[in-house]
Amino acid sequence: MLEKLLKNVIIHKDQGYALYYYNNGKVIEKTNGVLKEENSNPITFDSNFRLASVTKHFIAYGIVSLIKQGLISYDTKVSQIFNELPSYFNEISIKNLLNHTSGIYDYEDMEHDDTQIKDQDILTFLKKTNTTYFKVGTKYKYSNTAYVLLGLIIEKVSSKDISTFIEEEIFQKAKMHNSKVNIEGVTNIKNRAYGHIIEDDILKVKDQYWCSATIGDGGLYSSVNDLKKWAVYLSKSENFVDMKIPNYINEEEYNEYGLGIRIIKHNGKEIYYHCGDTIGTNTLFLFSIDLKICLIFLTNINKVDTSILKDNLLLNL
Repeated sequence: MLEKLLKNVIIHKDQGYALYYYNNGKVIEKTNGVLKEENSNPITFDSNFRLASVTKHFIAYGIVSLIKQGLISYDTKVSQIFNELPSYFNEISIKNLLNHTSGIYDYEDMEHDDTQIKDQDILTFLKKTNTTYFKVGTKYKYSNTAYVLLGLIIEKVSSKDISTFIEEEIFQKAKMHNSKVNIEGVTNIKNRAYGHIIEDDILKVKDQYWCSATIGDGGLYSSVNDLKKWAVYLSKSENFVDMKIPNYINEEEYNEYGLGIRIIKHNGKEIYYHCGDTIGTNTLFLFSIDLKICLIFLTNINKVDTSILKDNLLLNL
């Protein structure tokens, strides 16, 4: 079963990764590789990987928490929070950001040098735009920009910086004591697994580039052991009731995405998941309450499509 799961997601013998798979009482676990250089500590289930886009369901959870508190609503317009943004934000709601139907521009296309951009820089970028890719709410287009904005909205509405908010409202409550919001160059991340690329069949550290310092779309670090706790906590949360409602553009078009998490069905049972990738890290977080499964895969290498692991799982359920 292990070989079937890992088929096509292990692409190098020195690739660092941590895998956890639970299926109705049976467990498969495996680790490989080291945190950084050849002689550094081995990867364990407590090693902290950059979650990349798996961060998004933590951001969505935070937004839903603020909605439950009555501080904002799904219909709140972005312009009500950031009135300095262009007038088209009068049409874009919190929910449009959450389910990727806003149509706002990808910040990855902005002019840049090698200097790392921060979440606030995305506001500066958006101020210079005057339209969207499509009419708001009419299409689905995955957007990192939207989740950077959502992180900034959490800060503005809660009056807490994003690190403090997620630490207090999520990590502490879920007992995820080793997870961190990473402020690059500031945050001390214990047992940090650094990202790598492959050059001349050798793994080389390549952990950061100009897009690596934003938080809302991918800046959280966590481990297999902490994500196991998160799966239990999230599945029992009232917030998850909202997050797992799928998004239909119309009756014919279903795009899997709820609020910060994807929803698919297998034999009529719902499975929830999200993948993530960045310059040297790829991730998968998947669970199903109905099927009693949980699959977590964190790897410190680029050029791995973790959705393959999800597909491998479905073939072998």
